[in-house]
Amino acid sequence: MATRQQHHNGAPVSIAHQFQHFRLLELPPEIVDLVENSKSPLSIKSLPPSSSDGPNSQPAYAALCTPTKAFQLRQVQTSNSLYVTQPALETHNDASAFTTRAFASCTTTLELHPQTEDAAIHMNRLVPTYDIVDGDVDTRENHISKARLFADIPLSDGQCEEAWGALAAFELSGSSYQPTANTLTQVWKAINSAAVAEGIKIDASFLTNDLASLVAEEGHPAPLAAALIRHLSTAGSDSEWSSLDRDKVLSFVATKLLEAKKDGSDYLTADFLDAWKDNLPELWRKDAELNAIQGKYELPSSKTIRAKSNTGAVTSAQPDPAKGSASRKWHEKFAKTRKK
Repeated sequence: MATRQQHHNGAPVSIAHQFQHFRLLELPPEIVDLVENSKSPLSIKSLPPSSSDGPNSQPAYAALCTPTKAFQLRQVQTSNSLYVTQPALETHNDASAFTTRAFASCTTTLELHPQTEDAAIHMNRLVPTYDIVDGDVDTRENHISKARLFADIPLSDGQCEEAWGALAAFELSGSSYQPTANTLTQVWKAINSAAVAEGIKIDASFLTNDLASLVAEEGHPAPLAAALIRHLSTAGSDSEWSSLDRDKVLSFVATKLLEAKKDGSDYLTADFLDAWKDNLPELWRKDAELNAIQGKYELPSSKTIRAKSNTGAVTSAQPDPAKGSASRKWHEKFAKTRKK
């Protein structure tokens, strides 16, 4: 039933007795174009409930995501009376007539605001570090797969994938991990050694999984080796084939050596340059000069060097003893993986 209002020389209007719940969503032109002309999926993401509770919780919000961009949803109150209507055939006093029926009132509007936050901020809270110390693996399983992790981050899958690759994060047995600088240094040495032993030209196209499998024979998880290879590959590389980028390798090896300094002390600059060259492929050792890593180091004195401090860095999820540490010999932890 509806209450009907009729005005002379005007269109009949009626108001439904029971209103439906509606929210108006304002779409930017690029979203409209995506909806109308593309089959690319749209999704709405939000943080999991556990991330919105507790003293260090993040503000809860939802985001509308395209494959490559995210837009935060914000509810805005409107001061104007806004009704949603539809045509309806109504009968009054045995006479039927078409009318415009208001069946919902919208007091709020949902606006979309571009979300450019770095997905690594969320991954640093959700993904535990993976460290190798004296042959022991120090980490914990979080039982969060890569797919589930992406679904719980209010950013697009493209933004999540970019952060995942930048961290050289990897998935193993249903859990996700991010390697420490110390671990990345060790895995890189294994990659370089395996390539030399097998005559693989790392500056040319090679099968990613073939080299990762060789590294796995040394006790490192193959998914970690593959993640690092992709992290250091040229922009044109795909998931199957890789070709390492000289500038990426130069910068990576140098910065990870500085970050992984065990006792936290500074390197003697001469010792650092020697270690840097020793950890590079033969064809790139001549390029190990400080001007190749400008902005990524500090010189506390004329003879020492250290990694540039990053005061804005987000603390990564650390192994929690209360949840059970997975620290053990890596050859024991991944024996089954190497046998497959």
